[in-house]
Amino acid sequence: MPDAQRPEDLLASLQAEIRVLQDRALKLETFADGLNDKHDTLRSEVRSEIASLRNQIASLETKMETANKQINSKLDRLFGARSVVTAIITLATSILGSGVVHMVVSIGK
Repeated sequence: MPDAQRPEDLLASLQAEIRVLQDRALKLETFADGLNDKHDTLRSEVRSEIASLRNQIASLETKMETANKQINSKLDRLFGARSVVTAIITLATSILGSGVVHMVVSIGK
């Protein structure tokens, strides 16, 4: 995975690769089922290719899960930062509001 690639882009890329591999595996399975007993060698080669494709699909799905976790982690940090900023603004407003009320009461005396 290149460092410059964003998790969202990686996720979309991996989904496209998985779709292509799944289509290829399905075509091969259909082809293998259509072969008769005379073509045992070809059938075993096709089944081997299908197994390889299934392994590639599983690997890509694992990479997708990793990318999803990275995206979710970034979102969690973003929402956490927003909560902290909101709390600071609320605290500052409260302190300033109390100070203004105190100053008005003090001037009014």
